Amino acid sequence: MAHLIKLEDYISRYQFDIHRYPSQFTRLKKERWHNLKLEWELGENPLNAEVEHAIEKEEQSKWKQAIQKLKSFRTTKQEFEIIEETPIEPPLRERVETIEELKAMFRNELFLSQLKWASTSLLEQSRMNPKYKYDELLRTLTLNIPDNYFLMYRPIFLIKQAPVDFDLVLIGPTTIYCIVVLEGRDNSLFEGSSERFWTEYRSGKEKKVLSPYLALNRMAGILVDILATEDVNFPIKKIVLAPNHIVDYSSANMPFEIVDRRVYAQWFEKIVRQPTPIKSTQIKVTKALLHYCHTTAYKRQEVIEDE
Repeated sequence: MAHLIKLEDYISRYQFDIHRYPSQFTRLKKERWHNLKLEWELGENPLNAEVEHAIEKEEQSKWKQAIQKLKSFRTTKQEFEIIEETPIEPPLRERVETIEELKAMFRNELFLSQLKWASTSLLEQSRMNPKYKYDELLRTLTLNIPDNYFLMYRPIFLIKQAPVDFDLVLIGPTTIYCIVVLEGRDNSLFEGSSERFWTEYRSGKEKKVLSPYLALNRMAGILVDILATEDVNFPIKKIVLAPNHIVDYSSANMPFEIVDRRVYAQWFEKIVRQPTPIKSTQIKVTKALLHYCHTTAYKRQEVIEDE
C-alpha cells in the first residue's frame, strides 16, 4: 500500500516526520491485520471491549501530554514535530463469512486510515472533501502500489508565494513519476501532437482539449528546480496517464510516456513489482518536495478544548 503523503493542501502527518511515519504505518498495518484475522477466526472476542477501552485511555493520555507540551513552549518548529502513535483501529463492525470478504474490509479500513493520515496531524486537521473516499483512481493507486512508494495526489505547491496545482507525483525508490491524468469521457480516442490542443473523439463527435503536456512540462520543471535547489540528483519521468482512453500521438519524438488503456496494466504491474526498498535519497527527495507544498489547516477540537 503506497503512502499517501500529501492530498491537495491538507495537513499530513508525513510532513512532520517522513523518516518515521512510513515504517510506523507499515507496522500498524501488519498488527491490525493480525488482530483482525485472529478475531475473525475466533469469533466474538470477549476481550475486544477491554482492548478498545485501553486504546482509548492511552490516546487520551497522549493528548494530555501533547497539550501540556503545547502550553509549555512558544510556537516553534519543535511543537509541530510532536507525533501521534495512532493505531489503525476501526472495530470489526460486521460479521464476514469468508477470508476474502475480511481482506476487502481490511483494505477499505486501510484506505480510510490513509485519508486520515493525509488530512490530520496531532494538533491540526484539514477539511477533507468527502469525494476522496470514493475516488477510484486514488483508491487504486493507494491500495495497489506497494509501500516503498510515496504518493502526492492533487498537491498544491507554493512556488515564489504563488500556489501551483499539480496532478500526481509518485516518488519511487529510484524515480519520480510526474503524472498528468488525461480527463475525458470513458472510452474516448485522443489524437495527440506537439501542438497546444489535442482532439478527443467519441460517438462520432470531436472536440479540442488542452494538451496535457503543458501542465506536465510545468510540473516537471518545478520539480527539477526544487531538486536543484536542494542539491539532489533524482530521475524524473513524465507520464500522461489515460487508463480509460486510447491515445494516438503523431510525433515520433515524444517527450513523455503515454500510459493509455492498452498499456496501463503492464505499466502498473511494473510499478507494483519494484523490489527496491525505500532509499535514503528517496526520503531526502520526498522531504524536499513536502517542504514546498502548501498547507491549509486549523486546530483540532480536542486541542481547542484543552487550551
